[in-house]
Amino acid sequence: DGKTNAGHGVVSVMGRQRAMTTAVSTVVDEIPSYDIFGIFDGLRLAKFFEERLCRLVKEEVTACHGRRVAVDWNKVMRSCFSETVGTLRSTEAKAVVTIVGKEEVIVLCRGGARVVLYSHGGVALPLCHIHHHKCGEDQILKIHKRNMIDDFIVLACEGLWGVVSDDDTYQLVKCCLYGKSPDECKSESSSTKAAVVLAELAIARGSKENINVIVIDLKNKNSTVSKNKNKNKNSTVS
Repeated sequence: DGKTNAGHGVVSVMGRQRAMTTAVSTVVDEIPSYDIFGIFDGLRLAKFFEERLCRLVKEEVTACHGRRVAVDWNKVMRSCFSETVGTLRSTEAKAVVTIVGKEEVIVLCRGGARVVLYSHGGVALPLCHIHHHKCGEDQILKIHKRNMIDDFIVLACEGLWGVVSDDDTYQLVKCCLYGKSPDECKSESSSTKAAVVLAELAIARGSKENINVIVIDLKNKNSTVSKNKNKNKNSTVS
């Protein structure tokens, strides 16, 4: 049916910073068999990637399916990042993108965030580490073939990973996604509940950075809700 069978939840928290310097972007159900999630260094970069990468993936997927060949993700990454640098004039712009397909997960990394795939039993597989991209460095591309033991993915910036461990992340997200009390999540998807809980834990542990969290549930397709917060009050659900 062209769906990835992946639910997602997003939360952005300004935390103790004076301004929100990072941004998230999601493109869901717009490209056959693929959804796109990203964390970027600023809203302008996020909007550019959302439009540019969505078009590139659509073009490449359509062309490759027509020829019955595999998608060339290296080509997609080179095209997207090269135009980003040329258009935004920033050779050090940070961006991490996770593309979830029906059979694979693709991570395009240019620094600034970390992507971890969690499997049955709490096994954590980092697909992308936080690093500071420097001019001349190659972007990182990783492709993971999806399998039955894959549970969920957490894509987040240093505001989360600096104070919350992989194990704590797994236990909290697992409880929200697969816990025995679904009534607690009636007002929002379980993926969004997981993202909110992680952000709240990061704040409670003293995170001083902006906190962007995307939880991608590889097991079920749930309704999705995004939340934005600052340190003083919660915003309305959008």
